[in-house]
Amino acid sequence: MLKKQHFELLKLIENEKKLPKIAEILNLSERSVRYKINEINEELGIKKIEIKKREFFSSLTDEDMDKLIENIEGANYIYNQKEREELIILYTLMKKDNFLLKEIAEKLGTSKSTIRNDLKNLKKILLEYNIRLLQDDKLKYYFSYSEEDYRYFIAIYLYKYVSFDKKYDKIFFDDISYFRKMIYREIKEEYMTEIESVSKRMKKAELDYMDETLNILVILMIISNKREKKNDNLKIENIEILEKREEYLQLKKIFPDFSKTSLLFFTDYLFRITRDEKDVFVKFKNWLDICVAISKIVRVFEIENRVDLKDIDIFLDEIFYYIKPLIFRTKRKIKLKNSILKDVKKLYPIILNFLKKNFYFLEEVINEKVSEEEIAYLVPFFHKALQNNNKINKKGILVTTYKENIAIFLKEDIETEFLIDIDKILTLKSFEQMEKNLDDYDYILTTFSVEKDFVKEIKRTKIIELNPILTEKDIKKLENTGLAKNKKIKMTTLLKVILENSFNVDVKNLIHDLDESFPEKIYNDIDRNKFSLGNFLKQENIFKINLDSFEEILDKFLNLSFLQKSDINDIINKASNNNFYSYLGFKIGIIFHKLNTKNSQNNVLIAVNEKEIDINSKKISTVILINSNCEKKYRGIIYSFVKLFFLNNEFNITSDELDIYNFLATIDN
Repeated sequence: MLKKQHFELLKLIENEKKLPKIAEILNLSERSVRYKINEINEELGIKKIEIKKREFFSSLTDEDMDKLIENIEGANYIYNQKEREELIILYTLMKKDNFLLKEIAEKLGTSKSTIRNDLKNLKKILLEYNIRLLQDDKLKYYFSYSEEDYRYFIAIYLYKYVSFDKKYDKIFFDDISYFRKMIYREIKEEYMTEIESVSKRMKKAELDYMDETLNILVILMIISNKREKKNDNLKIENIEILEKREEYLQLKKIFPDFSKTSLLFFTDYLFRITRDEKDVFVKFKNWLDICVAISKIVRVFEIENRVDLKDIDIFLDEIFYYIKPLIFRTKRKIKLKNSILKDVKKLYPIILNFLKKNFYFLEEVINEKVSEEEIAYLVPFFHKALQNNNKINKKGILVTTYKENIAIFLKEDIETEFLIDIDKILTLKSFEQMEKNLDDYDYILTTFSVEKDFVKEIKRTKIIELNPILTEKDIKKLENTGLAKNKKIKMTTLLKVILENSFNVDVKNLIHDLDESFPEKIYNDIDRNKFSLGNFLKQENIFKINLDSFEEILDKFLNLSFLQKSDINDIINKASNNNFYSYLGFKIGIIFHKLNTKNSQNNVLIAVNEKEIDINSKKISTVILINSNCEKKYRGIIYSFVKLFFLNNEFNITSDELDIYNFLATIDN
């Protein structure tokens, strides 16, 4: 009859094929391992595992494994500590709130001292889920928890053992063990029929969530249904927001047999784990800090790889799309079953190690340790961003003595004709003062003659003089220097043909769809302007001051474009509660404020104070105030400032307001 060690052996040979290594891991002789393999084959009635030249060769199927598990006898199975802890949860917390040490020891067929040690370890584990294991004056054990924490914990516990394809999950070590099958049998009668029924009804809902998210919701619903009498103990926030969400309306329609309180609880789960941007500052009170933390991770990634990532706005959207559910799952200790960690370790070990090393920026903000499994899902985004930067497009700067509007047209024409990204448009003065190594660029394009002595100083970069309006001669000149022609179709040309032959076309959506579907074939010459901080800065809104308090600075802000008197107290209260406020480092504070007026103007105010002031126990000398009506553009604003700080470590500005404006407005992300 097979015992536990037979199943440990089966699990090991899935990944390790060498007999000596298996024997070492199991602390057995090679002969003993061979005997155990023979016993497994005898149990099957056919030779499915062979050892040739001290290597394992297996042809086991799922059906074979089921047969082996069916034939094992519980009396031969000895539980390890982890399994005993799982059983204690099953027999106590899931069924009753108090128990005696003696009854659990008898139930598991082990000593009281063993169970006592298990409970010490289990106590620490449960505390991570905000569930306390205590003892009364008669040494009877009991649990203390909030209703919400209890429901989430039991849902997570059950999710390990419940599969929605009617088969046992085969992911963790215990998946092919007698223990797992025994757990399944324990929960089958009480939970499985209901889970299957609710799962079928859930499929009628049109909810844009991962299958795993909805599967956990199904289990959460079953647990909540069994705890209906405890609904009064649920504390649900933001009810007005939840009642208006599409998820609530759908659940209410599909599950009319559940109470309103339960439906709001389920909607809150979906709201917390959703990826959308709606009410994000309500969902995460410290969302601004989270944005700053992610921006810092991205900026360090750029610095370590010596790149300025292209399409940073798109890259940030991809990351933040995943970050919201990551934070929720991390706080609730929800582990995804479909882990990609193993593959990521093989394919992108350098990026994975970078993220693990630098994820402390976020972990300090959310006060949780993020698992490798969660971090692994972000790795492909960073890899893709690097790949996009390594495309064949050359990199250049345009130096001109002409007005900005002429230079922009020239830049667009060059990028339309050739595979080159013009990183900056500079005046001659700013070019002469440029500190960045010019060898980082492939081309310096000018609209004036460059002195020969200067040309000799530039070793690698090609310098080309062009006309302010691109001519055929200029195009030929650029071709002769090795620039590849851009064979993409112009978006404007394509739209002209479409619109001439179509009616009632939503042009904005059409441009977006074409851009998304055919990025390698269409050159978008319409929406080429990326976000830059300069779009939001006005020279008169950046100033140097010498004031004694935060209130005085706000009074100074009051006289400027978008701040009203009614906003002052709101800002002070939010900053004192660390709400819509973040410390960026280097004595710099950033504050988002949604206006009390209907003014939807996008704007940024910056005050550089000569002395430090105190905001929520942080010493601040530079205050940045941003209108939060900017929608998702706030990410670009935050990233621009973070990028500035990591480059310079401080605002090294000692002259007048014009210099501050020029310094900030030229940041290019």
